[in-house]
Amino acid sequence: MLTNILLALNLLLLALIGWKLHLFGRDLRTQTDAVKLTELRSELAGQFSQLVIQQSLLDRLNLHQGLPYSPGWSASPDFLELIVEHCLEQRPGLVFECSSGVTTLMLARCCSMNGTGHLYSLENGATYAARTRSHLQRYGLAEQGTVIDAPLQEVELKGKRFAWYAPDKIPVGEVDMLVIDGPPGFIQQHSRFPALPLLYDRLADGCVVFLDDAARPDEREIVSMWQTLYPDLECDYLDTERGCARLVVHKRR
Repeated sequence: MLTNILLALNLLLLALIGWKLHLFGRDLRTQTDAVKLTELRSELAGQFSQLVIQQSLLDRLNLHQGLPYSPGWSASPDFLELIVEHCLEQRPGLVFECSSGVTTLMLARCCSMNGTGHLYSLENGATYAARTRSHLQRYGLAEQGTVIDAPLQEVELKGKRFAWYAPDKIPVGEVDMLVIDGPPGFIQQHSRFPALPLLYDRLADGCVVFLDDAARPDEREIVSMWQTLYPDLECDYLDTERGCARLVVHKRR
């Protein structure tokens, strides 16, 4: 119910913005105004598309009792759609995630629908971890998803120091699917680089890795660094709101 109300409010807001754009379009004075109007219309269409995808996911996964959503932080709906589709189609046995939130809830629901698999999520923020656990409990998904308190610690890789999740918190097991949406990029350059070097030995042959925010130069550089370390790493970039790098681990070539 709450989700439907939020969707309705978002759609109303988009409609109001659309009406303002219509009025603005009637009063164009310069070519610059026309360009701005085109850009605004494109942005509005993109926002509407994201809302449609989000509602479709909530309906498909039956998640209508609230989500641990944080504006500006939570993954975009089109990225969520990618990882949900993969999890439902490929039925991974062990799903691993760097950072928790909406992705945690959706992937745990996928494991529940599959009747197999378990999600482990590393979270450095105690408040965020507790909130995500509360949502897992509310939806009856505590058996499919585990949020691990993993404060950021200093690790050294290739002569460079990074703040990354406490390595001793990483659970044992062969990972079939890895989602990387943390740590935040603002805390350091190449913030998410440690994920592959520290987890690679635990990744199954054929493991699929999803890196969010791959439209950013920093994330593109991270992918290049990974490919230098692991030449057999297969990568393609997917056109999502914030960009997604999808990588496949090959260990037996």
